[in-house]
Amino acid sequence: MATHPPYSALHDGQSESDLELERVETQASPRMSVHRHVSETEIGVSEIDGMNVHTQLQTDIETKQPGFDWSGSWVWEIASITLAVVGLVLLVAFLVSIKNTPYASWQYTVSPNTIVSIIVTITKAAVLVSVSSCLGQLKWNLFQNSTPLYHMQVIDQASRGPWGSLEVLLRGIFGSKTGSLTYAGASLTVLALAVDPFAQQILTFPLRTVTILDPTAFTQTSQKWYSIGDSDASDVYLELQPSLLTPIIGGLLQISSPLEPQCEASSCQFPDFVALGMCSKCEDVTSQTNQKCQVPEYSNHWDYSHPAFRETPMNCSYQSPNNFSFDFHGFQSMSYGFGNVTYDNITLRMNHWSSHPRKRDPIFDIQTPIVSLTEVDYNNPVFYTLSNATAPPTKPLVTECAIYFCERRYSESVYPSSAQNSSPMHVIDTQQLVAIDVREESPTSFSMNSVHFAPPNGSATLSNDSSYSIDHQTFNGFEPTMMRIFNSTVVLTGSVSTSNLNLETFLRKGNLSQLLDSMSTSVTDVLRANRRGYKITGKTSRVETFIHVRWPWIILPVIVTLGSIALLLGTAIGSKRRKAVLWKCMVLPLLSSHLHTTPENEIASVRSVDGMTEKWKKIRAVMVEDEGPLTFREK
Repeated sequence: MATHPPYSALHDGQSESDLELERVETQASPRMSVHRHVSETEIGVSEIDGMNVHTQLQTDIETKQPGFDWSGSWVWEIASITLAVVGLVLLVAFLVSIKNTPYASWQYTVSPNTIVSIIVTITKAAVLVSVSSCLGQLKWNLFQNSTPLYHMQVIDQASRGPWGSLEVLLRGIFGSKTGSLTYAGASLTVLALAVDPFAQQILTFPLRTVTILDPTAFTQTSQKWYSIGDSDASDVYLELQPSLLTPIIGGLLQISSPLEPQCEASSCQFPDFVALGMCSKCEDVTSQTNQKCQVPEYSNHWDYSHPAFRETPMNCSYQSPNNFSFDFHGFQSMSYGFGNVTYDNITLRMNHWSSHPRKRDPIFDIQTPIVSLTEVDYNNPVFYTLSNATAPPTKPLVTECAIYFCERRYSESVYPSSAQNSSPMHVIDTQQLVAIDVREESPTSFSMNSVHFAPPNGSATLSNDSSYSIDHQTFNGFEPTMMRIFNSTVVLTGSVSTSNLNLETFLRKGNLSQLLDSMSTSVTDVLRANRRGYKITGKTSRVETFIHVRWPWIILPVIVTLGSIALLLGTAIGSKRRKAVLWKCMVLPLLSSHLHTTPENEIASVRSVDGMTEKWKKIRAVMVEDEGPLTFREK
C-alpha cells in the first residue's frame, strides 16, 4: 500500500487541460505517445484531436453495456459447494449400492476404496475452494471496523492452507479476535486434513459364511426297514442278515464308522430330523440289589483259620430291582474264587463276570425291550478279619440294561467338512417305540408283513410322520442274536460259559453302557442308510469376502461439507450488509491502496520481517472505500 504523489509533481509545465487530454489519450490507446515539446500549432491540433477522441470514448462508454462481474460474485463458490454436495450424494449412493455385497462381484480394476478416495478428494477440493474464498473475503470485511493490520496477514495465510488456519485458531485461543466466521473457516480447513484418513476407514472387507441350498449336501434318514428278498439275504443260518449283524459286532468292538453327512463345501448346515433306530439304557443298581447271606455248613478254610470265621456268612443270594436272581455259594469250596487264608484274616478273590440276557421283560420304563440284561461284576476282593468275621461280604457290582427300538431326533447342526469321519451327528431326544402287531415267525420264512411301531401309552411321536415299521423276519431275528451275544460268564479259574462269538473279553473290559450305546448308534446308522430311506438336503456354506460399510466414518466429510455451506452463507450475508466489494483472495487491491498512519508508526523504513510484524500488530486501521483510491486509515 502506497501514497501516490499528485499529478502536478509528475508533469511540470503542463496545463490542466493538457493533463486531462493526456489521461484521455492514454485510456483510448495505451500505445499512443504524447510529445511534450511541440509547437503552438501542433498543440492546438492536438487539443482538437484529443477532444474528438474524448467525445468518441464518451459515446462508446454510453453505448456499451457492462458485463456480469463473475469474479466479483459468489458464482464460483456456489458452483464449488454444489460440486461438493453432489460428490457427497454420489458417495452415499455408491456406498449404499455396494454395502454387504460379495467382493467377488466387484468386476472393475479399480478397487472400491479407490472410488471412495476419488470422490472424497474431489469433494474436499471443492469445499476448500469455497472455504478459501470465504476466508479471503473475511479479511476485507474485518477492516470495516478498527482492526490490527496484522490480521490482514494472518487471515490471508489461513485462506491459503492448514498452517495459516492453525495459526488463526491458536491466536484465538490466546486472545486474538478475528471473528467467529474466521474461526469456522480455519477449523474447516484443518478438519479437511482428516477427511482422507476417515474416508479410508469407511470400507472394510471382513469374511462371512454364505449359506445356499445344495442338493449335493445331504444326510440320510429312514422310518422303515425291509430286507427280505434283497441281496442282503444269506444262505448261512443267522438270526439277522449280515448288514445288521455287522453293525452290532462292530458297535460292541467300537470299530464302526459313524454315518456322516455328505458335505463337499467348507461346511454344511442340516435341519433337525427324526429316524427309526435302536436305543439302550443302563443303570447301576448295586445299592438296590437285595442280598441274603448264610453261614455255610462247611468250608475247607476252617481248619487253618480262627474259629470265629466259622460264623462268617459266605453263602449269598442276590435279587436285582428288576427281579433277576443269582447266587454265590462257592466260597467254602473255592470253586469260584481263591484267596489267602491265615489264622486271623481271610482274603477271597471271586474274579467273576457274567452277563445274563432276558427276553422282552419290562425293565425301567421300557415296556418291550428287544432284550434286557444284567451284568454282574465280582472282581473286588473280599476281606475278613476278626473284627468283621460275622459281616456279610461286599456286594458285586450289578448293572441292568435294556436294548429297545426307538425314534431318534437329531439336532440341527453345522457340520464342517473337516469333521467328517470323526463323530456322529448329535442326538437330542429319543422316544421308545412299542411293536403293535408282532407275530412269531421262523427266521428263514418269508413274509410280506411288517411290524409297526408306536409310542407307548398314546404318547406323541417325535416326528410328524408316525409311520415306523420293520419286516417280521428282521424284527424276530434281533432277539435270539442278542441272547447269544450277551449270554456270557467268565471266571479266572478258566470255567467259561459264553456265546460262540467270543465277545466276553470286550464286554467285560469295557464300560457296558458305552458299548451298548456304540452298538445302538451303529445299528441306527445302518437303518437310516437303507434304500427305503430318504435324504435330508443340507445348506452348504462357503467363506467369502464381502464389502462392509462403516457409516460413522462418513460423518467428518458430511460435517466439513455442511460447515462450508454455512460459512459461505454467513460470509455472503455479512458482505452484503457491509456493502463490501468481493475482493476475496485478491492481493491486487492492496498494491493500489493508501495507508495513512501517525508519524510514530511510520513503517516505510522497516526492513526486517519481525520489525514489520511488530509494527502491524500495533497499528489498528479501518478501511475507507470512497470515490478515491482504497485507503487504510489508522484509528
